[in-house]
Amino acid sequence: MGRSPSLSSSHGFAIVTAAAAWVAWWSLAFWPLASFWNTSPQYSYGWLVPPLALLLAWRRWQTRPMPEQPTSWARWVIWVSAAVVMPAWIIVQPNPGWRLVPWLLALSAVAGSVGLSAQAGGKSWARHFAFPIAFPLTAVPWPSHPEEVVVQGLMRFVAGATVMFMNLAGVPAIQRGNLVEVATGVLGVDEACSGVRSLQASFMAALFLGEFYRLKVRSRVALVVVGFGAALLTNIARTAFLSYSAARNGIGAVGQWHDPAGYTVLTICLILIAIVANWLRPDDRADQPAAETAPPHALPPYIGPVMGGWLILVVIGAQAWYSSKTKGESSNWTLVLPPEAKEEPLSANTLGLLGCDRTHVAHWRSRTGAHWTLFYLEWFPSNGRTALLARVHRPEVCLPSAGWKEVAPRQSLTVSAAGFDLVFESMQFRDAKGTDAFVFYCPWEIVPGQPGRNSAFSDDTRTASLRRVWRHERLLGQQTAELIVTGLSSRAEAEASLREEIPSLLRRAEVTSTAKR
Repeated sequence: MGRSPSLSSSHGFAIVTAAAAWVAWWSLAFWPLASFWNTSPQYSYGWLVPPLALLLAWRRWQTRPMPEQPTSWARWVIWVSAAVVMPAWIIVQPNPGWRLVPWLLALSAVAGSVGLSAQAGGKSWARHFAFPIAFPLTAVPWPSHPEEVVVQGLMRFVAGATVMFMNLAGVPAIQRGNLVEVATGVLGVDEACSGVRSLQASFMAALFLGEFYRLKVRSRVALVVVGFGAALLTNIARTAFLSYSAARNGIGAVGQWHDPAGYTVLTICLILIAIVANWLRPDDRADQPAAETAPPHALPPYIGPVMGGWLILVVIGAQAWYSSKTKGESSNWTLVLPPEAKEEPLSANTLGLLGCDRTHVAHWRSRTGAHWTLFYLEWFPSNGRTALLARVHRPEVCLPSAGWKEVAPRQSLTVSAAGFDLVFESMQFRDAKGTDAFVFYCPWEIVPGQPGRNSAFSDDTRTASLRRVWRHERLLGQQTAELIVTGLSSRAEAEASLREEIPSLLRRAEVTSTAKR
């Protein structure tokens, strides 16, 4: 077919306005994901996904089929998907860590993009562009529970394999959950909580290269399997290297090599995937430009303006919902360490992982001889990123990673001190040696201009998330106090000891401020 006919001015206006609305739609979908990309090492690759998706879409454009008649369902898909944006955008403001909501925003953008493709070129275009449209979903965090099961299991496997290789090399090492203990100490909490480095990135790279080279389905599945294996092997090599460095040069050497080892592992993993993808590449190129082409069907001129107006209304509506001023006196508490406490500094890697504004980690012995450990973390009032960070690092997540097993049902314990009624989650853990540790965990939300309050525990966070929306609360701070006591024989004894310790640790912190938006 010859040269494509030029577009009319009305057709061009419809395309430009629809494209602008499409960009705005995806911008709203990516906004909550940026919190994960900034705070989670497993998802930091997410910043690369949007440009890679555009590259795949451009390559698909080069081989697009002749457009068919617009489908009858295209406009319905567009409008229904757009309608989802309003409630999802309002809910996600204080709750970017609620993974269901970013998924809803991303899926609405995917469905709307498929609808636009079907409107412009019929079913053939919707099928042809489906992969690059859906590719950004690789940057959306996995659902929490499946991710925890898979990643925690793989991390234990990596630690076990590392210990085996270390012992074979003549370097004594012991596995503690997800951690490796050598003669000079135990690799830190950042190793226990940060996941299997490059695992999610390897899946993204395998899917990208499978599409880039237009591999067949079997080859794409094989490439994903290769990516999984490469991530696992390179993580074993990384952990073994860090463990060996710690054994030979002390635990301090881990901080020196931590980031370079992580970047090296990711680079090697991606190179291996690229080599296999190139080897699987078919001889007959499926990405040759189409012999014949035609311009897309004219979009209805109202689609772009209506979509754009609706998205503007979504942003304004959310701003209006959370526009109540938060001036006033905030009543909150803070912790003061006992005189005999020995404070322990956190490594730069751990601080970067936690992302908090204030920390205290300390150990001391009580008058009864019990050994206490305190982890106090505080995030100043900000957007919902604070709730995301506070929720990631919890005892039931981090302690099993360090080899502790929860052995009793959780209970709630209320302790009054400094004019506050603090609700602690009481847990009991046991290590491989049979030592019991009683853990008391208190999450607290800092609400600018209002008294603070106990945050929700892990089993009712969805209800708490919706309550934040209903109360028009967007800018919240978080603080968590985790106290671990060993050397006591029963939970009742540990709870009685906590009631004795808390009054001397807690003091009132009165703050008058206006939160920044």
